[in-house]
This record gives sequence, structure tokens and C-alpha cells, in this order.
Amino acid sequence: MALSCTLNRYLLLMAQEHLEFRLPEIKSLLSLFGGQFGSSQETYGKSPFWILSIPSEDIARNLMKRTVCAKSIFELWGHGQSPEELYSSLKNYPVEKMVPFLHSDSTYKIKIHTFNKTLTQEEKIKRIDALEFLPFEGKVNLKKPQHVFSVLEDYGLDPNCIPENPHNIYFGRWIADGQRELIESYSVKKRHFIGNTSMDAGLSFIMANHGKVKENDIVFDPFVGTGGLLIACAHFGAYVYGTDIDYNTVHGLAYST
Repeated sequence: MALSCTLNRYLLLMAQEHLEFRLPEIKSLLSLFGGQFGSSQETYGKSPFWILSIPSEDIARNLMKRTVCAKSIFELWGHGQSPEELYSSLKNYPVEKMVPFLHSDSTYKIKIHTFNKTLTQEEKIKRIDALEFLPFEGKVNLKKPQHVFSVLEDYGLDPNCIPENPHNIYFGRWIADGQRELIESYSVKKRHFIGNTSMDAGLSFIMANHGKVKENDIVFDPFVGTGGLLIACAHFGAYVYGTDIDYNTVHGLAYST
């Protein structure tokens, strides 16, 4: 689907795991919150950078309150395959959309994110200094800024063949982070009762998101086991219950076999 000129462009920074489940999760969550998946990218493959068109920032924030496949989302201000293309893109971005975040009463910081390459501090500073043409009027605050902006550079997927220059460069305003911490918080290793087939926490949340589980939904698992899937659904506010053929597992008397 082509990008609509009436929709804002956002950049999703994706996690590099469960690649085949990333696109279905994002599509399901956008649908859940009243949006529709739209992008000018023909394929996503293994790339961690996705450009999407989303109706509103509220939908973007709601998306990030649920996704475990995406790390962060940014309002995309500019994009190019070289620094010059990026700067040209930024100069063409509507000033009226920048001004609310750059005024003199605001604080900000700029971060540099690279994929598949590590930059020195000197190289990072050089990239930040090159953005001096942007109309920043606020004060720099590295600890608690009101607004965070990021330069994101993509050096491809092959760690054994890292190019000198990035394939793509993006600049955007950080909106929100995803829920990747849930994978660790609900890790099977931290549970008091597990079985041989307990569902991985990450996959449980992905399944709940694919199913568009929301608050006050009723979720029934006929093969509940130790409840891995239901735990994820309950976290999102659903009422959950399940059955299982193994009496001991259901009643917490022993591990499943």
C-alpha cells in the first residue's frame, strides 16, 4: 500500500528475533487500535527499519504499549541513502511540524543509533554537529530532555561485510519504546511453576497480540498446561481460564510430563 499524504510517517526500529512474526504482530495491533497498515516499503525481510504511515501519534503510542517485536518508534523527519540526501529531506520537512518541539522553552538531546556498526564518540559528535542547520532553539539536556531526536544508520545485515557508508540514514523524533522488558519480566526462568512445554514468554505475548486480546476479553485455552499463554493475555487485562487433560498440572500438584 502506498503512503498516504494525509498520514504521518513513522520509523519502527524492530527487534531482530522471531522475524516471521513481526509483520503480523504490527498489522494486528494497528487494526486493534483503529489504524491500518500502510507502507511504501515493498518488503521487510530481516531489516530492523520499517517506515510506516500511521493516522495519529496516539495510535503509534498505543502500538508501542503492546508490541514486543518493536524496540522504538520515531516520527520520521528525514530519510536518505547518504548524508546529503538526509539533509535535503530534512530541509523539505514542514517547518510548522518541527516548531512545537524546537522552541526556546524546550530541552532536547540527539542520539546516534547504528545497526551492524559501532561508531567512535568523535564520529557521533560529527554527525550531531552536521545537523546545526535545523532550527533548534531550546537547550540541550542529556539527562532529562523533553524531546529526544535520533539519527539512525543502517549498515546492512552482514557482520562480515560492513560497508564504509550506511545503506540508509534516518532522522526522527522519538515517540515511545515497545514492551520488550515483558519478555524478561515474565521469563519462564522466573516462574515458580513450569512444565516441559511451558510457552516462551516472548511467544506468548506475540500470540496475544496476534489475537488482538484486550481488556475485558475472555480467553479460553483448552490445552492450558502451566498457563503461559494465559499469563500474557491476563497481563493485557483479559479474563482467562483453561482446561488440560493432566490433572496434576491443572491442580499444581506436580510438573507436567
